[in-house]
Amino acid sequence: MGMNNWLGAFGKAEELQFSSNLELAYESALMIQGLELEYFNDRPVRTDVDLGLPKTTQAQIIRRFRSALANCRQYVSAIELHRSELDSQELRQLQLIESVVRRYGGGDSQGILRRPEALPRSLLGVFDRVRNELNPEAEASLVAGFRRRRDSTLVSLRILLLLILVPLLLQQVSRTYIVAPIIDRLAPEVPFLSYTKPQLQDAAVSKLRLYKEELEFDALLAGREAPSVDEIRTKLSERADQLKDEADSKSTGAIKNVISDLIALIGFTFVCFLGREDLRVLRGFFDESVYGLSDSAKAFVIILFTDIFVGFHSPEGWTVLLQSISSHLGLPTEENFIMLFIATFPVILATIFKYWIFRYLNRVSPSSVATLRNMNGGG
Repeated sequence: MGMNNWLGAFGKAEELQFSSNLELAYESALMIQGLELEYFNDRPVRTDVDLGLPKTTQAQIIRRFRSALANCRQYVSAIELHRSELDSQELRQLQLIESVVRRYGGGDSQGILRRPEALPRSLLGVFDRVRNELNPEAEASLVAGFRRRRDSTLVSLRILLLLILVPLLLQQVSRTYIVAPIIDRLAPEVPFLSYTKPQLQDAAVSKLRLYKEELEFDALLAGREAPSVDEIRTKLSERADQLKDEADSKSTGAIKNVISDLIALIGFTFVCFLGREDLRVLRGFFDESVYGLSDSAKAFVIILFTDIFVGFHSPEGWTVLLQSISSHLGLPTEENFIMLFIATFPVILATIFKYWIFRYLNRVSPSSVATLRNMNGGG
């Protein structure tokens, strides 16, 4: 049993190392593509071309390129051995890595395109696929790939649940059993904790004025004489004490929310720190789920997201969200701040999103971008 556990742990460590190598090589390939697009007009990187930049900047670009290319060359052979175990998303990542390595396959530092092959690579790929299918170990490799994807799904679901449940449980449990009793005990002795916020005082005054009008209105409806000044003063005094207790409770409640939210944030950070490897697996799981969608589904999700957060009807949603956050934290709801936020933040978010489509999605899934433009009316 001990030997089996040891072998299982070793196998999982190998899978994590393989996923890490694939992710590192894929990020390096994306970096090379980014350098080509930004500095070389979407052509291969050349070290003998003057970019019109300071020498130190150009030297840094070349160092980044060589380091990324070295990573791609270092890991591509080991990754290709597990080609039959790869899922669709990982296979696309490998194909991008291979294309970068082939583009600079001559090993020449000038970054010139490789020499043409005797046969088209697509035809060679057919022969490789037939050879892999006739390989006696193909079934074992397929089963190993399925098990690795299953383990990846389980790890992703586990870390996702931890990221959601741990902060939520910490926030609720700490507020109920730790923060609330301490704040309630210290509030009578510490003036800051029981200090009623100005916006709560304004709300209490408005309620008190409405209560006075209700007393007079009830007397008129019942056909009684209007209450005397002393009666109104007595009832208003009682109501004022109730409103003060409510305002003090809301004030201390906001402090409890702030402290418990900080505890939840610490718990979230702690989970992220301990689960760094699991987060890498979760990222790959999300990539596979998103890029596994059809082009129409991708365009639908993108349009839905942008219309909710950066569309012409999103200000109402941002207003409700900001007012809820202000009430939760006990902060005053400033109309000027909300209007300024709505006028700037969605615009910045839309700019970032368009840049992401141009730099990343346009390379990874150009057909999705074309579908998105058609669904948006060609805009």
